[in-house]
Amino acid sequence: LLVAARDEEAVIGEVVRSLVGVAAEWPGSEVWVIADRCLDLTAEVAQTAGARVAVRNGGVGGKAAALNWWMREHETVWKEKAAVVILDADSRMDPGSLLLLGESLADGADAAQAFVTPLAGGSVGRLAGWSEELMQRIDDEARQRLGWPVPLRGCGMAIRSGLLAALAPVLHTQAEDLELDVLLGSRGARVDFVPGATLRDPKPQRLAGAARQRARWLTGQIDVLRDYQRELWAIATRRRRTPKRRSFAGDFFLFPLLFLRPKAVMILLRLSLLPLVPGLALIGLGLDAIYYLAGAAVVGQPRRYLLDLALAPCYLAVWAGGLLLTLLRRTRRTWLRAGR
Repeated sequence: LLVAARDEEAVIGEVVRSLVGVAAEWPGSEVWVIADRCLDLTAEVAQTAGARVAVRNGGVGGKAAALNWWMREHETVWKEKAAVVILDADSRMDPGSLLLLGESLADGADAAQAFVTPLAGGSVGRLAGWSEELMQRIDDEARQRLGWPVPLRGCGMAIRSGLLAALAPVLHTQAEDLELDVLLGSRGARVDFVPGATLRDPKPQRLAGAARQRARWLTGQIDVLRDYQRELWAIATRRRRTPKRRSFAGDFFLFPLLFLRPKAVMILLRLSLLPLVPGLALIGLGLDAIYYLAGAAVVGQPRRYLLDLALAPCYLAVWAGGLLLTLLRRTRRTWLRAGR
């Protein structure tokens, strides 16, 4: 279980202690923390809590660079393991989750993604959380039932060690999960969704933090679209099934899901098309309404969810702030921290 952390001494101890207990579910598992150019006591706190710690003092910033460095510097560690489970420094894995991820890999998956439960308090955090929860409970559940690959979510993703070692040197953007989606898709890899495996992931509580998080996503999307055209073309033109993939359509329809975000912007585009192609626009808007209303049947707090839907237009402000930050900071290779 690999945690990449930068200046996380306030939370890393409790997270490591919980992961040490979870690691017992998969015999031979270890908890590792990458203390990436930290200016605080992240390394010391993590080690005291029971993790093995790798201290990285230099190099390019970012989670992708830290992951690549660890795979290179600690080859003897991962070669003895079946898989690497990538986690964030503030995420918690529920008991039983690691066992389920292991069962998915034992069944033949190249990678497995746990269900990421968003933890949010304020209205901004809840709006972001609802969006992620719907995508998993509706989109990812449907893809898994069809035998289609699902998107990785940056944390709670288990990847076969050798496969990750082959892909890690290529990673270079601020959206390493999106890069992995493209690279795995171009290889015809099988990526399973394991909803029974649950990860609890805190969301930014303030507008500024949420905007910074979206800036990281947007920056990563731009870089992936620019740098992975060959891999995207390979996915789009694959017409035959692979030994581990049941359907070309699963690949083909995954990538619009990854890049056409946020969905709120797509709704605005459909509204703008009403005067030009009213029939088509109304069909799209009707499907959107069904999607979001159906969400009340699958989320844990339907009443809270429906009340928060009234604030959905405010979510555009979060993405607008993220876009502005992207334009201002996209040349900086750093941990674009979302804050708490």
